[in-house]
Order: sequence, then C-alpha cells, then structure tokens
Amino acid sequence: MKSKYKNNLIRKSILYIVFVVAVLLFLFPLIWVVSTSFKSTSEIFNGLYNWIPMDFTLENYMEAIREYPLGVWMKNSVVVAAWVIVLSCVFYILPAYALARIEFKYSSILVVVMVATIMIPKELSSIMAYKIVAGLGLLDTYAAVIIPQICDAIGVFLLYQFFRGIPKEYSEVCQLDGGGHFTILTKICLPLSGPALSVMVILTFVSSWNNFFWPLLVTFTDKSMTLPVGLATIMTSYSESSAARQYGLLMAISILTSIPALTVFVCMQKKFVEAITSTGIKG
Repeated sequence: MKSKYKNNLIRKSILYIVFVVAVLLFLFPLIWVVSTSFKSTSEIFNGLYNWIPMDFTLENYMEAIREYPLGVWMKNSVVVAAWVIVLSCVFYILPAYALARIEFKYSSILVVVMVATIMIPKELSSIMAYKIVAGLGLLDTYAAVIIPQICDAIGVFLLYQFFRGIPKEYSEVCQLDGGGHFTILTKICLPLSGPALSVMVILTFVSSWNNFFWPLLVTFTDKSMTLPVGLATIMTSYSESSAARQYGLLMAISILTSIPALTVFVCMQKKFVEAITSTGIKG
C-alpha cells in the first residue's frame, strides 16, 4: 500500500513538473513582451538579454499615448465589437433555434450547408463583400466594418448544438400552456443557454477585436480605423534599419491594446469553462 502511494506521488509530481514547464514555455514570450515594454531603446539593443529591465522606464507607454491616436482606435474597436455582438445575438440565436427546435422540410440540408460555409476562406468571400459595401457607399464607416462580421456560421452552429441538447419535454409543456416559439426561446432556451451564449460573446468579441484583414480593406482614416489596422500603420512607419525599430514602443502599444480583450475573457472565463465542460442540462 505504501509503495503504491509512493508511486502515485512520484507520478503526480512528474506530471506537475511537466505542466509547469509547459506553462512557462507559453509564458516566456508574454513575459519578454512585458519586460521589453519597460526598457529603453539603448537597453533593448545593448546585446544583453535581461528579463528584468535594468533601467525601468514608462517612456514607451507615455509616448504611445502621446504620439498616436490609440484612444480613437480603441473607441472604434469597442464600438465595432459592441455592435457586432448585439447584432450577432439576433443573427445567431434565431436561425439556431429554428434549425434545432422547429421541424421543417430540408432543415438537415440547411445544417449541412451552414457547416460547409465554415470551410470557405473569408478572404475569398471578402471580394464580393467589398463590392457590395463599396456599391452602397459605406466605405470608411462603422457599418462597412460591422455588417460583414455579423453572419458567421460558427456562432449559429454553436448555439444550434446547444439548443438541440435541451429536452423537448420543456417545449411540449410550454406549448400545452399556450406558449409559442417566441416564449419557448425566451423563457426556456435562452435561460438554459447561459454558458453557450457567454462563449459566443467571447468568441465574437475576440474575433471582432483582432480582425485585421477586413477593416484594412474598408477603412482609410482614423475616424473608423480599428486597433489592428492602426498598429499596422505604426509598424510600417519605421524604416527597415534595426536601429530605428521602436520595439519598446510597439510592445507597450501591444499590451495597452490587449487589455480590453483580456478583461472580457477574465470576467467571463467561468461561463466559458462551463460551456466547454457541460454535456447536458442540469436539473
């Protein structure tokens, strides 16, 4: 018995060590980014690799806020992400409920077609989307960035799978009491789908916040330019000379712009984990 306990302890210790090493490997780049953001340019290029800045400075953060319209870019990203989330709730929930809870002809074919669209590269569909947006005269506006992002099949499929897991007996009881599909959706399906909705919000927010390709095509000025596009303009504004590269400044900007997405995930991580681990409806 004692030998078995000792073997289990050794096995767990080795497993924990492996996990710690794996976590450190993933954290090293982040730690290096944070460390570099507090270094001066001379320290970055002195040839020494110090994890802790020898000459701690906030100049990179001050310059980022002072020299670049980060506030405007961040406001644009927040507005775009907020509208994408709100509109996506409508365009995700309604078709997902119809496919999962309403029996009609060719519904299974529609599900297959919906899943198939996930495999179409967004770069390919963006050609026609750009022509439509340009034809409507929406270039360099919030609408140009928002509208093409609110119809993503992966969000519909996520909620479709979750709605299917809700027992149909709940809907039948509601219908016996005179409730329609809208009542079933708002009083039964949505309250039970909190974790799935939280995952949808997180994924939609992160996708919109980090979207670079589409905003790059349709935005040209600071009034509608989002953070990823703004960062690209900063990175391309320096010469290719290594001495002119402002690594500390770029790292500081990267940290500042990642705070909102990190905050959203931290606030909703409990719901995110619940949705990943849930396999049924809790009574």
